[in-house]
Amino acid sequence: MSSSLTTRILTAVVALPILICAILFLPQMNHLAFAIIVILCNAVGTWELHNNILKKKIDVPFTGYLGILLPVIELINLNYIHIDGLIAFVLSAFLGFAFFVEVIHGAKDNFKGSIERIAATCLTLCYPSLFMVYAVKLCFLHSGPNAILVFLGIVFGSDSMAYFSGMLFGKNNKGVVKCSPNKSIAGFIGGTIGISLLMAILVAIFPGMLNVTPLKMFLIALPTSVFGTCGDLFESMLKRSAGVKDAGIVIPGRGGMLDCIDSLSIAIPVFSMFFEILV
Repeated sequence: MSSSLTTRILTAVVALPILICAILFLPQMNHLAFAIIVILCNAVGTWELHNNILKKKIDVPFTGYLGILLPVIELINLNYIHIDGLIAFVLSAFLGFAFFVEVIHGAKDNFKGSIERIAATCLTLCYPSLFMVYAVKLCFLHSGPNAILVFLGIVFGSDSMAYFSGMLFGKNNKGVVKCSPNKSIAGFIGGTIGISLLMAILVAIFPGMLNVTPLKMFLIALPTSVFGTCGDLFESMLKRSAGVKDAGIVIPGRGGMLDCIDSLSIAIPVFSMFFEILV
């Protein structure tokens, strides 16, 4: 077993129990402990993205960091303020402020790089922060910790099943997506269909897990898994564009925080939507 794989396994053995314990044993204040973990992960991920954009020689102003506040604002809103659509208003205000800053900031190069800077700022404002807003919303779903654990199980389970399906059946169908040439069609099918069937079976065996039928669980898990894969591919594209192997170095064996939350970030809104509709 390679040293990098060993480090990756050890990191998972340490990190996953901490996360699960925070979800199961610290439910106070609508799972505040889990929400704090989400906010910290989002802040580190935003910082990593900003650093990778700088490697493209794009001088992104400080306004991109404002996205870090979005999950914090949503947590405060859901606990105390209760204004529908508040995040949309806040994000619009942040974007407007970023545009104004570029009007001033862009004069230094006669606005030749303004479009690139604004595009990079918009990306940093929205990714992963806007998606992680929905991770905070998970804390307030009526099924409590079960919904959070099911979501994590779908994304992590899909990734594991895709890995093993790709190893067994993906040798001749790799390279379909250029940004991640090791991904295979067999891995994608095995991950998405496999975890969807498994979650449906688990719900049939343990009906009290989410109080949902196996068919509805399948319909929740399938798009969640698909968008989780999209998140992984999107992050691979960003890293290739920046010319880096990993988004950062903060997670031993995994690379950066974005390398850990890429699938989760893109899948969270999809899971939340289907959960609200079907459960």
